[in-house]
Amino acid sequence: MDRRKAFQRISLLLGGIALAPELMARAMADASSSVSNFPPDRLRLLNEMAETIIPETDTPGARAANVGEFIVHAVETCLPADRRRAFYDGLDRAEAACVSRYGRSFADCEESQRISFFTDLEKQPAAVEGMPPFFTALKMLVLHGYFTSEIGATQALNYDPVPGGWVADMVINDQTKAWTPMF
Repeated sequence: MDRRKAFQRISLLLGGIALAPELMARAMADASSSVSNFPPDRLRLLNEMAETIIPETDTPGARAANVGEFIVHAVETCLPADRRRAFYDGLDRAEAACVSRYGRSFADCEESQRISFFTDLEKQPAAVEGMPPFFTALKMLVLHGYFTSEIGATQALNYDPVPGGWVADMVINDQTKAWTPMF
């Protein structure tokens, strides 16, 4: 990676961090108006894509957390028109590529086909210069939507409302989650 590309990515990251509180506040507003006008088949597609990224295991998956609705609301209310259009164009291109490859919608594909398709989709460059590739944007929205939902924050992560102090000899094992109560 050259220096210019590194600076662009760092700038994008820092800009995202600076805008995160406002975007989160907008996304947490009433989502019913954004979702009610959205085509049900596209919402189903987003839910299935989100469920493929965060599937149901011993904790509920992205579908149970209504991540598809979060994505629609976040895209509709937080992104400028050009980025919104680029995201939806990416969604349409991904669906068309899946239909071309497997002869059916992503939502109707088997899990192995979905994973294979996402693996290939992740390798594709951005369609619009200066914007993240569709899969990167989708993955960021899914992760943000899931881990800020009640299900993600309380069941996938161990929520600690008042973080404790530093415990230098705390045992960390494979059962330790990101937000672990220490006391």
